Amino acid sequence: MISVVSKLIRSTRGNATIEVALVMPLVLAMALGGIDFAMGYRHKIEMQQTAQLGAEYVMGTLEDVPADPIVAKAISDATGMPGGAIKVQTRIECDGNKQTIGAPFCVNPTAVETKYMTITVTEDWEPMLNIKGIADYATKQTHVGSVTIRTQ
Repeated sequence: MISVVSKLIRSTRGNATIEVALVMPLVLAMALGGIDFAMGYRHKIEMQQTAQLGAEYVMGTLEDVPADPIVAKAISDATGMPGGAIKVQTRIECDGNKQTIGAPFCVNPTAVETKYMTITVTEDWEPMLNIKGIADYATKQTHVGSVTIRTQ
């Protein structure tokens, strides 16, 4: 009986299985974390591309620049994003200075008027590893894509 026990103690069969069982959770967690990070980065890039899509729409209609709500609706229709996530704002600079009063034209008639349109797209993203007690570091993030174009 003692010889059988001493043989089992010296045996190395199954060591690889035990090592894999010990290391696999760590490898799996690292792989899922990498995938989650990549998905978050992809979502951030999608927000920037959505804003750039709006800029392309405006640049295609520069002869008659559409109003802010029309641009927001066009972006929403093209991407399926809710209208509340898309903010379009037109501003005017007179002789290179930003307008502080928000007038649709320059007060000084001899001033050089320049118009800009800023398109901002905002959406929340929640990581798949947001598991309470395990991955508390993975929290909801707000990703923003923004582009400013000169329209005149």
